[in-house]
This record gives sequence, structure tokens and C-alpha cells, in this order.
Amino acid sequence: MKIRRKVMGLFFDDMVKGFQRKKDMSEDMMRKDLKRCFSMVDLTFLAISGMVGSGLYVLAGTVAKNTAGPSIVIAYILAAIASVLSATCYAEFAARVPVAGSAYQFTYLSIGELWAFIIGWNVAIEHAIYLSATAKSCASYIDQLANGTIEAYFNKHMHMGSKFFAPHPDFLAAALILIFAATLLLGVKISSKINIAISVINLLVLLFIMATGFAFAKVENWTNDFFPYGWSGTLKGASTLVFSYVGYEMIASATEEAINAARDIPISLGIAVSVVMLAYVGGSAALTLMVPYNLIDPTAPFPSAYDYCQVYWAKYVISIGALAAMLACLLAILFVVPRYLLAMSRDGLLWEFLGRVHPITQVPHIATMTVAGVSMVMAAFISLQTLVEFISIGQLIACTFVAICVIKLRYCPNNLSSYSRADLSDDEDNETSTLAMRQLGLSISYKDLSNKDDVHLTKRNPPAVGEEEGDSTEITEKQDIEETRSREASNGGGGGSSDPIRSNSFGNNESSFLFGQNNCGTVKKSIINSPYGHLFAWTHAYRPGVVVFNSLMVSVSCGSICSGLLLFVPSKTLTQAYVVIPLITLTIVAISTLAFITAFNPDTSIKTFKVPLVPLVPYLSIIINVTLIMKLDPLTWLRLAIWIIIGLIIYATYGFKNSKLAQHPAESTEV
Repeated sequence: MKIRRKVMGLFFDDMVKGFQRKKDMSEDMMRKDLKRCFSMVDLTFLAISGMVGSGLYVLAGTVAKNTAGPSIVIAYILAAIASVLSATCYAEFAARVPVAGSAYQFTYLSIGELWAFIIGWNVAIEHAIYLSATAKSCASYIDQLANGTIEAYFNKHMHMGSKFFAPHPDFLAAALILIFAATLLLGVKISSKINIAISVINLLVLLFIMATGFAFAKVENWTNDFFPYGWSGTLKGASTLVFSYVGYEMIASATEEAINAARDIPISLGIAVSVVMLAYVGGSAALTLMVPYNLIDPTAPFPSAYDYCQVYWAKYVISIGALAAMLACLLAILFVVPRYLLAMSRDGLLWEFLGRVHPITQVPHIATMTVAGVSMVMAAFISLQTLVEFISIGQLIACTFVAICVIKLRYCPNNLSSYSRADLSDDEDNETSTLAMRQLGLSISYKDLSNKDDVHLTKRNPPAVGEEEGDSTEITEKQDIEETRSREASNGGGGGSSDPIRSNSFGNNESSFLFGQNNCGTVKKSIINSPYGHLFAWTHAYRPGVVVFNSLMVSVSCGSICSGLLLFVPSKTLTQAYVVIPLITLTIVAISTLAFITAFNPDTSIKTFKVPLVPLVPYLSIIINVTLIMKLDPLTWLRLAIWIIIGLIIYATYGFKNSKLAQHPAESTEV
């Protein structure tokens, strides 16, 4: 019995360690199989097209009529605030780690394999659903231009009559997905030019909507009942509309194909979010001023609004613009999802065939066709309302994790700043980067940098002076650390063991000594030398970053509970002592533990875009996202649970044992 328990204990210990495996990004940074051709203009329009699609022309009608009423204007602003905070977090990671996979990669690097799989799976599925919803909206607008003849024909001959399923098969929506999938398979540069042309038409029509919409506005549509569903409805609307701003997910997924990701991505995100917020607020204001919220058509709100105002000719202009917007959105979403599948397949968490890249067009063609096929089925047979209800929670969870990762990596020793993309380095730079990694005990062996398949990492010792690479001999990790410390001490780096923080801070964090981050994640020296320094002595027993991460989790937990109390406890009950006292206590703990993080040294080696005011900005993003998640419909949580279970079955039966880190444990990190 004892032997069995011991075996089971070892099994579960190995399983938990497997869940916590963290990825080293150096190999992915050397990849060149995807074509790097996106300029700042391409990235900006990719983000705009990913936002201004069904986010305005479909969700605006659904949310205004059923959730928020005219206060949808405020809901868009609240969603924009949450999205700006999240976008800055994405911008930092995308600039530092320009590889395909976005939130999945960031989570894999910082938190671990299991959570990375859950995030990647949820975002990929949710975007595929969003793709289907957008295609159905496009088909609806085309039908509007045809005076409803398409819908009338299929309702007569192929009516299905179900709430979950569509009233009739939407073959037009499926055909649109097929056409744009074929466009993407031709190459990303060609599809980007098409995207820019379509997006320009969209922006011109948006200006037309705001100009004419305000001309036909009736102020009484706002003054009679601006909050028909109360503040609760406005917040719930904001939680749905957050997905309208996820164009930053499009950019973050395009980093590996950007020419200069570190420079272009933060600028592109700033421009895109600003333009889109103005478009959403102006467009939704015009809509709710033209038509009473309860008369808005949720499937085609703007054409029906002009019909209501008896400006019949305008609906054709609007339909063309809306169609252009959603076609561009289709293209952007169809670009993102295959990159997630590609990244997860590269790491062994999904089937290998999804990671194949076409040698000529340099596009993940198998993943693109797979996503298109699944989305076509959903678009053809599932109702728009059902699809819309699936949207938002996965992206909110992903944004929450990315914000957590920003704080965690800012206060954990890491060597991300030492990596450089293969296409941005010449041979001399590559040799320098390789030598730096060898000092960590890591070496990159590659036959040809132009061929990613030849790139791999191996554990090696630093070669002695005058010794060739192949002549290096194996030494122990302890000798590596001692030699590194002695070199730093001889260079005047002050890296000896006399400093209690440095001497207690690292087990296998040689990178901190090599890259000058040996203080990252430890208490600031000014605090240690102050009269209150003895209060922080207990932190020396932990690896750098551990205390910071635990403090963050306490602060997030307390802040989330406070948000839940404010959202769900009736206003009359909030004045009771048994609610007020816990609320105040939790607020104090949340603020104190967040402030405690500022006592530690952050990573100062970051040379690319950085989120300002860390940990405050990422923390606000976390709390806002958690608050919006709690406002979503309970059925959304049920649907999330269902596809998480499906994903975990795939991970348990395939991903866990086929993970690259399971096959090559030496490539995992201790971040």
C-alpha cells in the first residue's frame, strides 16, 4: 500500500510539474517560416478591420435593443477603457516576444503549459465563433441589398425553425468564409492590400453615418429613457462590447509577420484603438438618436434606422459600408485563428498537421482550411443570436492572464531582452546572441538560419578561452554559477555573496548575472538599508519574483471579491455592517498588497515598449476584466465550461504527452 501511494504521489507530482512547464522563447524567435512583410500601415488597418465589423454593425443593434438601450454609448466607452488597458499589456509582450500565438505564448512563457493551452483553446474557439457570426451578418446585409429575396427563398424551401439553429441554412455566409480563406491562402501581403482597400471604404461610410445620423437625430430618444435596463444593463453591455475592440489580438497575432514589431505594434495599436473608439461612440450615438432603442433591428440596425427616418436611399450606402466593414473583419479574424493553432501545434499541444506552413506562400494553409471548414458549418446552421452569446468570455479571460503575465515578468528574472529575431540580426549579431546564451548553459545549433527546421537548443557548458565549440566539455550547474559570479566580481560588478539578497535569490538563474538583472524581483536596496529593512528580511528565503506573484494573487482575489459584492449585493444591504466591514477590509488588503509590490526591483533590461505605471495599469485591467466577466450571462459560463472540457480532453489525450517540453525538458524555463 505504501509503495502504491508513493508511486501515485510521484505520478501526480510529475503531472503537476508538467502542467507548470514554461516555454523558452529563444527557438521561436529564430523562426523564419512565416513571411515578414507587414508594415505599420498594414498592422494599423489589420487592427481597425478586426474591430469595426460586427462590433458596430451587428453588436450595436443587439446590445442597444436587448441590453443597454441608449446607454450603449457609455458601454462602448467603458469597454474602450478596459480594452486600452489590455491593449497596452498586449503591446509590451508583442514588442518583446514577436512570435505567433499572442496570449497563448505570453501565458506559456510566464505561467505554465496547462493555462496556456486553456487560453489558446478558448481564444481560438471564440474567434472561430466570431468569424461565423460576422459571416452571417455579412450575408444579412447582402440580403438587405437584395430586398430580402435570399432569406425568403430559403425560409420557404429549407426552413428549420429552431431557436438554437438558424431559421434556414445560411449557405451565403459559408460561401463568404470560403472565398476569404482562399484569399488568405494566396499570401498575407495580397490579403493585406485587399484589407486596406475595404477598410478605407468602411471608414468613409462611418463618417457618412455620423454626419447624416446626427442630422436626423431626435433628442427625445435619449431623454425619455437613457438607462432602460439600469446601470447593470450598461455594464453587461460593456462586457459584450469588449470583444468589439479585440483588434489588438489581430496585431499581437501578426507580430511574427511584422517587419519591425518592436516599433510598429505599439504605435499601430494606439492609432487603431483611438480611431475605433471614436467610430463606435459616434455611430452608436447616431443610431440611438435616430431610432427608439426598442425599434432597432438587431440584425441590420443602420439600414433599418434610415428606413425608419424615411431616408430610403441612405440604406444602400450604409449596407455597402457595413458589408465592407464585415468583410474586412472576416479577413482579419480568419488571419488570427490559424496562428493560434499554428503556435500550439509547433509546441506539440495540438496535432502536427496544423503547424504546416506552405513553402511558397508562407501561410499556415492546413490550419487556415481547418478553421474555415469549422466556421462554415457553424455559420450555415447555427443562429446569429446563439453565436453572439458565445462571444466575449474567452477574450476577457485571455486579457486577464496577459495583464497578470506583464506584472509577473516585470518582477521575475528573465532573459527575454537578450533574444533577437533572426531576420533583424546579421551573422555577427547571431554569433553574439549565441555566445550570450552559452554563458547561460544554453547554445543554439543551426545549420542554416534561413531554415527553421534546423534550429534547436541544446544544453552545453561555456567553452574555455581558445576552445572551439565542439571541444567544450560538460560541467556541473554549480560550477557554471560559481564561474559566472567570479567573473562578475572580477569585473567590479559587486556580485559576491556578501549581499544577502543576491546570495539568497537564485537557484538556476544564471541569466540574471549575465544580463545585469541580478536585482530583479528582490527588495530594493534603499528599503533594505532603511530603518524598516528588517521587516522585509523574510523575503530573502524565496526566489526572486515569488513574493511579488503571491502578493499579486492576494490583491487580485480581494479586488475581485469586492467587485462581486458591489455588483451582486442589493444597494440597501450594502449599508449593513456585515457587508461594509468585509468590503473595507478586503479593499485595504487589495491596495496594501498591490503597493507592497512596488518595494521590489523591476526588470530594467526592457528596451522595447513598456506598460506604464506597473503594477497599477495591468492590475486595473485585471479587475475591470474580472468585473465584466462576472456580468456575463450564467449560460455563457456553462458554454465556456463545455468547450474547456473538450479542450482538456484533447490536452490530456494528446497535448500533455506530445508537448515539446515533455520531449525536451531542458528547453523549459524557470520564469
